[in-house]
Amino acid sequence: MIYVEALLKAYVQTREGPRIRRNDASDDDTIRLGQYWTLGARDGRWALLSIEESSEGEHQLSAPIVGVPWSDGDRMRDDALIEMAAADKLPPGFEPGELVDVDFKEDAQAAALDLSLADARFMPAVLEATARGVVAAWAEAIDGDDAALAQVASEPAVRMLLHAKDESGKSRLVVRGPRVRRIDIAALDAGASPVTMTLEVELAALRYVEDRDTKAVLSGSRDEETVFSERWTLSLDGPDKQPWRITWAS
Repeated sequence: MIYVEALLKAYVQTREGPRIRRNDASDDDTIRLGQYWTLGARDGRWALLSIEESSEGEHQLSAPIVGVPWSDGDRMRDDALIEMAAADKLPPGFEPGELVDVDFKEDAQAAALDLSLADARFMPAVLEATARGVVAAWAEAIDGDDAALAQVASEPAVRMLLHAKDESGKSRLVVRGPRVRRIDIAALDAGASPVTMTLEVELAALRYVEDRDTKAVLSGSRDEETVFSERWTLSLDGPDKQPWRITWAS
């Protein structure tokens, strides 16, 4: 992560001749640029992964510094936890729905805890690690590559996370510096194939909807952090590295 500041000449030259300036009230074409650039290694060289404006990227000042992937201790612990849980899953021939106590059918949290005794993929810690991974991939996909998000979410879920309900894709939902505050299990269908679980995830972040062409803020704020909730439906149909994947988001 680096911070770039510069003075630039910025304007749009129309076909008719007049210039359209960023600030119509000024005759000066000079603007001050301040941006946070996230760089990452790609094909043996540094590549620009995402750009955040000065006010948007202030959360980076308090974010942990990760120089190389193997120095990201929190993410490595989450990945290891998920893989160990997958190694301790039910053996072939057994289905989670066969193990849920009927007394818990109306209590998704209790049912998940009950299942976790036989299948570690239902452990609350695994669900929390999964949610943190989704949030990290989501934040990366806002300005950069959405490949990581596509690995943990279906195509409809990716569209919802990045564009909310705008099917045209002309606006985008932006989240900056998201942090998971709380996770609740709202529903569990252990009899489904694959098994599905619905999570209520409370997050804190800068959150707003932006016009992709003009960069105008349509709702929310670039400057004030807000607390909001997401409702994610997860399916237990992924590989051992990522067994839970989001199939719907709202």
